[in-house]
Amino acid sequence: MKNLSENFYRLLHPKIVFLLTSVGKDGRINVMSCAWATPASEEPPKIIVCVSKEHYTTELILETGEFAINIPPKGMEKAIWICGSKSGRKTNKFKEAQLKIFKAEKISAPLVEGCIGFLECKVVSTIDAGECYAFLADVLNCKVEEKYFVKNLWKSDSVPMHLGGKKIVYF
Repeated sequence: MKNLSENFYRLLHPKIVFLLTSVGKDGRINVMSCAWATPASEEPPKIIVCVSKEHYTTELILETGEFAINIPPKGMEKAIWICGSKSGRKTNKFKEAQLKIFKAEKISAPLVEGCIGFLECKVVSTIDAGECYAFLADVLNCKVEEKYFVKNLWKSDSVPMHLGGKKIVYF
């Protein structure tokens, strides 16, 4: 067997790519591409998202304790790439990626138009997880476009999956 100690997390891929939105106390907003999230509890609904301690998104989440997961459909690859390769400290990624936002129902972080699934989240605990923080959050609101989500499953070829590195595929 091959030893994957340095890349152990690749054994847990592919993962759904999503756009993680956040907001600071002063109203600054940001979006980043991310794939490190997992359900933590069904009752009550909780999720864990892991974000590098160095990311601007982390700074904003620590300020307000809120974030949203926006699940993009096929066709948003350019936006995913821009939001995953630039820093929000230096770039207005919404503008550069030509993303429009709208108001969430339960949190102040924005939602991204054109996405097909949304989870609005409020952090309940922040865990130091090495180079990342793991944000354990209550899922306050969750919506999905029904034509992409049939019998509680994503339709084939509807959501981007991260294979690790710079690879995105569709299943």
